[in-house]
Amino acid sequence: MTTAVFSTALAATAEKPSRLSLIAMRVVDALAESRAKRAARELRRYEAFIQDLSRRQDHSAEFLDQADLLPAKI
Repeated sequence: MTTAVFSTALAATAEKPSRLSLIAMRVVDALAESRAKRAARELRRYEAFIQDLSRRQDHSAEFLDQADLLPAKI
C-alpha cells in the first residue's frame, strides 16, 4: 500500500518575489557574469601564453655545447 503525503508548502500559490529578493537575484547574476568573464579572460591569456611558448625556438643545445668556462663574477 502506498501512502501519499501532501505538503502545504507544495500547495501554496507562487507569490510575487519581493523587491529585496529581486535585487539580490540581480546581484548574484551580475557576480556570476563577472566571474564567467574573468575566467574566459584568464583562459584566453593562458592559451596565448602556451602558443607563445610553442612558437619560441629552443636554443638550449647551443649553450650546453659551449666549452668556455663562465667568469667568476657575472
